[in-house]
Amino acid sequence: MDKYKWDLSKMIRDEAHFESEVSDLKGLYSRIKMLEADFKQNFKDYISTITEAERRVGHIFAFAKMTFDENTRDPKGQKYYQAASNLLNDYYTSVSSLNPNILSLDKAEFDRLIKDNDMENYRLYLERIYRFKDHTLSEAEERVISSFAFLAAAPTDSYELLTNADLHFDELESTDTKLSHATFIGLLRNPDVKIRKEAFEKYYKAYASVANTISSMYLNNVKALTSEAALRKYESAVEMELFKDDVKLDVYESMIEACHENLDKLSEYYDIKGRYLGLKEQHMYDVYLPMVKGAGKKYSFEEAKETVLKSLAPLGDEYVKVAKEGFESNWIDVYPKEGKASGAYSYGSYDSDPYIMMNFNDDFESMFTLAHELGHSMHSYFSRHNNEYVYSDYTTFVAEVASTTNELLLLNYLLKNCRDKDEEIQLINHYLDSFKSTVFRQTMFAEFEKICHERIEKGDILTLEDFNQIYYDLNKLYYGENVISDETIRYEWTRIPHFFMNFYVYKYATGFSTAVKLSQNILSGDPKKVAAYLNFLKDGSNNYPLDQLRAAGADISKKENINSSLKVFRDLVDRMKDLLLK
Repeated sequence: MDKYKWDLSKMIRDEAHFESEVSDLKGLYSRIKMLEADFKQNFKDYISTITEAERRVGHIFAFAKMTFDENTRDPKGQKYYQAASNLLNDYYTSVSSLNPNILSLDKAEFDRLIKDNDMENYRLYLERIYRFKDHTLSEAEERVISSFAFLAAAPTDSYELLTNADLHFDELESTDTKLSHATFIGLLRNPDVKIRKEAFEKYYKAYASVANTISSMYLNNVKALTSEAALRKYESAVEMELFKDDVKLDVYESMIEACHENLDKLSEYYDIKGRYLGLKEQHMYDVYLPMVKGAGKKYSFEEAKETVLKSLAPLGDEYVKVAKEGFESNWIDVYPKEGKASGAYSYGSYDSDPYIMMNFNDDFESMFTLAHELGHSMHSYFSRHNNEYVYSDYTTFVAEVASTTNELLLLNYLLKNCRDKDEEIQLINHYLDSFKSTVFRQTMFAEFEKICHERIEKGDILTLEDFNQIYYDLNKLYYGENVISDETIRYEWTRIPHFFMNFYVYKYATGFSTAVKLSQNILSGDPKKVAAYLNFLKDGSNNYPLDQLRAAGADISKKENINSSLKVFRDLVDRMKDLLLK
């Protein structure tokens, strides 16, 4: 077996094995339908059959998805993926009555069914459904809401079609490069200011031409969410979305407040960068300019592997041993090839290895991507090996914590061991850019969402000009006096698809802030702090996200802990200033 390819045959051996798994799964779907007819009488069998079907379809779909991505031109992979997609849809249809059935129970009946069926091990799993009871309407009302679900999704679907299929950009006169979503940021990194400025202006010119339409889409998206929140007896749309992760509004607001308290240092960072790059004035089309010319140091995959493993040593022997096994046991599909899907991810199932798809390119960024995806896979490994299936999958709220912690451990290792000034500048700037893009920028987006929703919930009628002004004012606040907020930036919000994902972006900021705190705990060398982090990886979904992070050593419900993470940013700005301007 090629050591640079993943071995998916450990999941499903061949086509006959695949068909056998599909047949067995269809049998489980039929059994679910039979059991749900009298789900109270069949309660234990009903729930266990549903979770078994979920486990099996997850395994089949993961295999099919990875087989397809390995070579998207292979007819067999296409066939597997289509069959698995159909199976997944059939699964959702088969279990569509689960939540309504659980929510139809009164509390005494809910507790009795768990007790009488000896299902205490399923209690938290079932309580995660039952906790929505107070926000669930009558069966008839739920049917009405469900029947209008496609209308609530329409703004998002229309936005994606408009911006991906129907948006056209003018040709650039300053370069032969074609302006597109894919090339835009690269053009903003070009050393020629004429190219940067023209790309910036023509990119947002295209969005400005459809901005009224996007404004209407976003307004309707907000109204749909606000209406649902009111119907379900939530105080606001943001409360409804945060409730899903058992997160209180003060966490969201603390993130915004902490960022505000550190905007002075972000402004100083832009001042240092502008002075170092020799910019007389810094515009929005200058903020992506790299600090160091060239691609930086090259890393072969073997060099990257050894560097990443060394950087993870502070996590202890158990962690490093499993990580090494991953490299040696064909978890990773390493190199790009014709027909292979782009990008990188960690994937698998409860019954498989936590595989990693890479498109390794022998560079600095590829090494960090490897550390990131290995963090996901290690989290999955420990979560699955220490929990029953129903508690083996961690939540989206904490999903980026382990991956980002790995990146930060790698970054700290490289900073500690680098001997070259340009490399040190590149590393520090990479860290600062991560803070800028993941903490400050995502928090600015989160604040935009919060302001828009609050004003619409109050009854304000917001137009394109209102959305533009809210965004422009926030842009000026966050980028500060050392960056000119060009008028064109008013339209930037129209290109952010995450605004249609409803209060999701703040999780990027909380996740990164948490990872900073946890990486500092790990690097302190305190065995108790390392053990607390490893226990977090092993907890799966046995506890709610904030409780998990609190036990791991990062209580982000307290603003001072977010500020503790942002102190690392402040210190790095000072270090960069010493390197560049003294």
